[in-house]
Amino acid sequence: MRSGIVAAICGMSILLTACASHSVSRAEKRANENDARDAALHWLQLLDDGDYEEAFEWEAQDFRMSRTQSQFVRLMQARRAPFGRALSRSIIGSRPIEKFVGAPEGHYVSVIFKTAFEHKNPTAERVIVIKQATGWRVIDYKIY
Repeated sequence: MRSGIVAAICGMSILLTACASHSVSRAEKRANENDARDAALHWLQLLDDGDYEEAFEWEAQDFRMSRTQSQFVRLMQARRAPFGRALSRSIIGSRPIEKFVGAPEGHYVSVIFKTAFEHKNPTAERVIVIKQATGWRVIDYKIY
């Protein structure tokens, strides 16, 4: 009888420990996703301000190695500047992604925004960020 009680207590202990670690990982996941969203929003604010040089510095190391800062600035001036200033931006959603084609394995988060620009109808912007030693960094950006 006593061994049955001990077994039950051990079983409950294991179950409670598993539940606690599960909720911690969920909380960590949520915190990571919030940090990723904040990083994406910060990067978009740099684009809104026309501070393309600083935005380049916030890109992932792997991404920056594929082009120079001046190439990035020219690309943003041609691709983003014509839309004018952002009038409003809201987060539609975000989700973690494990694999991103053409990029190394890592912890990625895709963040989608609904954005209204001065010279463009409301549209969607997607920013994909990767967690690196220096924090969340941008690896991809699209305007739809």
